Amino acid sequence: MKSNMNLHITFILILFLSFLKVQSQDTFRSGHLEVFEEDNSFFIKDKFWRGADGAASIDLGNGRILWLFSDTFIDPKGTGKRGNSKMINNSIAIQEGYELEKSTMTFYYKGSQKKPKSFFELPGKNWFWTGHGIMVKNKLIVFIFEEKSTKRDIGFEAIGWYVVIIDNPFDNPSNWKMEYIKGPETFGVIVGSSAVLKDDSYIYAYGVKEPATHEVYLLRFEINKLINRNITEIEWWVNGDWVTRLDNEPIPSSLFIGQTEFSVHYQQDIDKYIQIQTYGFGHASIGYRLADKPEGPWTDPVIFYHPLLNDEKDFVYSANAHPELTADGILITYNINNGDFRKLIDNENIYFPKFVRIKFLKPKN
Repeated sequence: MKSNMNLHITFILILFLSFLKVQSQDTFRSGHLEVFEEDNSFFIKDKFWRGADGAASIDLGNGRILWLFSDTFIDPKGTGKRGNSKMINNSIAIQEGYELEKSTMTFYYKGSQKKPKSFFELPGKNWFWTGHGIMVKNKLIVFIFEEKSTKRDIGFEAIGWYVVIIDNPFDNPSNWKMEYIKGPETFGVIVGSSAVLKDDSYIYAYGVKEPATHEVYLLRFEINKLINRNITEIEWWVNGDWVTRLDNEPIPSSLFIGQTEFSVHYQQDIDKYIQIQTYGFGHASIGYRLADKPEGPWTDPVIFYHPLLNDEKDFVYSANAHPELTADGILITYNINNGDFRKLIDNENIYFPKFVRIKFLKPKN
């Protein structure tokens, strides 16, 4: 009897998992929110670009979106497989069109397809990963951060940040004129590793304490000074006011505990700022916080999605919302990696950004 019951339970579980897999757009309802699993074929079509993490997006205007990726697989032979790929530390893409179903994507990196190099290059052993950025006064501002290898913890750590100013962002990215400006001392906070916003006078950049502790701070730059290459005059949001912080002590209170990568944007239909990130490590979940202002105060997190993982060494990270994309709700990407590098190479169902969509429900009268 026990054996038959186990078989029955297994059969039901298989049916349930099969049901999830055959649905092209599963829907989950969680209180005041609906969650939709979207078609995830958008990023897999290029035969040379074979996956990356990061996946932050910036509206360039005129129907064009810039995508920023970090560690990226490039297949020099264009076989459409990851097996013979080379990994570079970052790449970008230009999406033409705001609707996924009707848009095209072109990927860019330095070097050549046979010998690819990172789009944002750093001489020496260290490398750049991408944060976020913004368009302002016909210039593109991109925040990137410097990483180095270590022999402790997870094997790498962030040691600084840069601003890249592109004066001709409407040209083909292969012809961009890029100026790299190293960020000043910010006491272990990697400025712009996450969301970047703007108003009429300032650019606001969220920064995360690295390595590992992930306290989140909000900093701002005067637009006119930043685009004229002055990034040293930074103000911090501290205890309800904008201040210049000159010393590490006393350490101000953070906005919340975040991740290295997350997104923040204003969502008009709910009249709130919404912050998206992953929670936990490994089999992580995705959740949101809400606030009336970029500086908060922020609500406690609400977990709304648990990605289905198929391997015990799979892990979820780098969730970002993409308000530039036209959708009934908010399109969000996340990434699945695997702790076994051989499995990462062999399994092309992971390490391409995956989409999920959320939609806030109107309260019933």
